[in-house]
Amino acid sequence: MELKMLKPLLAIQGHVDDLSPLDFLTLMAMPEDSSFFSSDHFRACVLVSIIETLRGFVDIYGGYNSFPEIFMPMSTLLLELTKQENMPNSLKEKIRGVQVFIEEKTHEHHHMLRQLLQLRKQKPVPIKLFNPKFEENFVNGRDYDPDRERAEQRKLKKLIKQEAKGAARELRKDNYFLFEVKKRDKAMQEEERAEKYGKARAFLQEQEHAFKSGQLGKGRKRRR
Repeated sequence: MELKMLKPLLAIQGHVDDLSPLDFLTLMAMPEDSSFFSSDHFRACVLVSIIETLRGFVDIYGGYNSFPEIFMPMSTLLLELTKQENMPNSLKEKIRGVQVFIEEKTHEHHHMLRQLLQLRKQKPVPIKLFNPKFEENFVNGRDYDPDRERAEQRKLKKLIKQEAKGAARELRKDNYFLFEVKKRDKAMQEEERAEKYGKARAFLQEQEHAFKSGQLGKGRKRRR
């Protein structure tokens, strides 16, 4: 069994003068064993298409933070590619153009977009000193805040809190009063219902007793 080493598919072996763009419709119509696919002209045209496509990707992803990590390895490969023999000059110029463009974008990321972390510069804040202040004629409940606007706001908040407590207290009283009224009305209704029920039951018991004793339906005898 003979082992064959694979040769570089796009290595240009001879001299290429004309670099025309590939017509993919024409390529698809060609047979697989066509000699055009093994020609240096085909290899050079494929390299041109790859370089132009790579340039388009560089334009698209130029603003990404990970641009240097993605495209710098390709820049190294492009630099090695320009050192190959039999490489057409026009193709070398295209490759160098893309390689330089990648390096410029990488330099822009490293020196402008990617800045080293720095401590925030700010002036030292002095420590607050709380010196005690004594009032000679102190009155309990009086606000001695020198900021009158803040003292007035605190006073208004206190009044609002007191009013809210008073309103809640009055609402509780009203609710209790309404509950007592409803309770009293319900008790009176229950008492009236019980009284009516007692009267009806007493009447029925009298009727039942009169019926059993034979007095129900008998009238008084007439006097002669």
